[in-house]
Amino acid sequence: MNKNKDYMKKIIMKNILTVLKGKEKYKLKNMDGNQEIISRLKFIGQIKKGEKINTKHMYVQPDGFGTSLSRTFFKQDNRGNALSFCNETIIRSFELLITYERSSSKSERILFQNLLLDLDQATTGLSNLKVTYIVDTKFCCDMDTILQNTRAKLDKYTSTDCEIENDIEL
Repeated sequence: MNKNKDYMKKIIMKNILTVLKGKEKYKLKNMDGNQEIISRLKFIGQIKKGEKINTKHMYVQPDGFGTSLSRTFFKQDNRGNALSFCNETIIRSFELLITYERSSSKSERILFQNLLLDLDQATTGLSNLKVTYIVDTKFCCDMDTILQNTRAKLDKYTSTDCEIENDIEL
């Protein structure tokens, strides 16, 4: 009977250490290509209310007890990683948007318009993710900041002021 207790203690300690090791910040290592940036942006736009995202394996999970266990012990992920993933994706998307905006290539101008739509759809996904973590005040404040910044930057491209600014620069 003591052997079983010792064995269980070892398993629990191993899982605790694994969880603690998995608390590192999310880094966008694989976000080198423009297609990857756009793909991740589209992924964010598909998030529904009550869904959590696994940033490492790029899939959504329904909120619930099973998901909590899975995210803690097996396929570790956390809301901090989700926040970093979303923030970095949005930042890189705007960098790409500026590149496409300055291009004279017809295909990149089309990509510019598509990216504007994807960024707009991503705000819906970000809002839905915020609802999922509504009990976490700090997460919601961070998500509000990302949403406000995103909407403010998008407003530049949807307001009539943009047309006036472009005429002045010519």
